[in-house]
Amino acid sequence: MAHKKTAVIGDPIDHSLSPKIHNHWIESKQIDVGAYQKINVKKENFIRDVDGLIEEGYYGLNVTVPLKEDAYKYCDNTSDVARTLKAVNTLIVNKDGVYGDNTDPIGFEKSIANKGLNNKLCLVLGAGGSARAVVYALTHMKCEIGIYNRTRENAESLCSDLGVEATVLTEKTISEFIGSSHLVVNTTSLGQQEGEENNLIDFSSLNSSAHVYDLIYNPSKTTFLRQAEKNGCTVQNGLEMLIHQAAQSFNVWHDIMPEIDEELMSVLGAN
Repeated sequence: MAHKKTAVIGDPIDHSLSPKIHNHWIESKQIDVGAYQKINVKKENFIRDVDGLIEEGYYGLNVTVPLKEDAYKYCDNTSDVARTLKAVNTLIVNKDGVYGDNTDPIGFEKSIANKGLNNKLCLVLGAGGSARAVVYALTHMKCEIGIYNRTRENAESLCSDLGVEATVLTEKTISEFIGSSHLVVNTTSLGQQEGEENNLIDFSSLNSSAHVYDLIYNPSKTTFLRQAEKNGCTVQNGLEMLIHQAAQSFNVWHDIMPEIDEELMSVLGAN
């Protein structure tokens, strides 16, 4: 019998660390499945390519940008989280068809579980798909949320789509909100390109006791995080969120919750 197969799909996909994470767990747990792959799928070919992968024996797919909304529409059934976010990052093929889940919110929440941020004031920068996952998680943590996005309408749409109460900030109101924030999360792609600056906030207004989180994990320390460190803040990149959401997907497919240990961090070069 052919091995069951799992993979991550997206465009671009070369940068993905997901194969290193999943294959480490597959080997350490000695699971009898094929190696986890990364496969480039273009948005316009989504249905054709995913149909083909399922035909080839893929029964679990992670989905990254820009395909999460396409994956949601493709599913026969979805989790409540995916339905709320209208985005799917985990596809499960079973006898009832294709089921979609979104493990990004729980991945984010678990990545900051030890930071004591429940019920705290949190600032989210950006209003795209990643921001939606973060706002969903922070709402679950009963945080008071402020959202700043250069296009204010997108931030307002995020709140109405998710049915959450948050303060949509402007350039004038953000500085006051920053001063009281316990957590600042950058969900934008600013800083991903070499030499690219993220100047969305003035760090001199931020309390040095705040925790600053950038979802970007490559580079491992963006200029945004460096600025925060200079201000005395604790900082974190998106690697732990990636690992925790991967663990949830792995559990859904293989019915085993993998360990997040020093050996895995060493494989990822994060020690």
